[in-house]
Amino acid sequence: MLCEDEVGTQFQIVVKLRAGIGSGASGTTGSICELLSSMLANDLGIRVPKPFIVDVDSNFHRAIPDPTLAEIFRKSQGVNFGSQYLNEGYTTWPQERDIPPRVVQMAADIFAFDLMIQNPDRRPDKPNLLRKGDDLVIYDHELAFSFLYMIGQTQYPWDNAGVGFLRDHLFFGKLKGRDDLSWTRLQDALEVLDDRRLMRYAETVPVGWRQESLYPTEQIVGYIAQVRDQSKRLFQKVREVLV
Repeated sequence: MLCEDEVGTQFQIVVKLRAGIGSGASGTTGSICELLSSMLANDLGIRVPKPFIVDVDSNFHRAIPDPTLAEIFRKSQGVNFGSQYLNEGYTTWPQERDIPPRVVQMAADIFAFDLMIQNPDRRPDKPNLLRKGDDLVIYDHELAFSFLYMIGQTQYPWDNAGVGFLRDHLFFGKLKGRDDLSWTRLQDALEVLDDRRLMRYAETVPVGWRQESLYPTEQIVGYIAQVRDQSKRLFQKVREVLV
């Protein structure tokens, strides 16, 4: 969509309509996961498209001739998650390709990030990854923080739980057994996130989303704080998975 900010600057944005992600609170939860994943990735030096909050006017759906699409827009009026559209030179990561030597460490950081945010949705058949030269850009994180949907006690990766999905990860087979990987930079970036910054994460989530879906914001921010505090154990688990 072509979107305009408050001063008239226009952007091409991929808008993930809340009614298109799910319905009711589940769609809103997906939007919260997208926003907080993008903020965390930016702070950790992992490339994501620039995130946006997109306000869909309540009458916008009336201009859409397709009744099915119009209904999705009608149900998604108000704020939605969006990310800047990357087109020139960016291509989707092909299935079964080897990792070029110059981006191996970036791939390793993405692998660790997906464990960190409990994201099972980056697989060979659905890479959710763009490449342009040596630039890797990840996207599509509405299924991150999958512990939100668990019944019972939260499974923490540093306690050897909730790591099985990594065997289906896009980069698992290509990184397994390598002894030239380091997560020092990523761990350092994680450990410097202070509680004030994490509070800013929570404050950035639109009020409407928090009203529709009461608990995910607090649960996710609290979980990220635990990830930070357990960083040494977390990255040890990353190493163990790839042995």
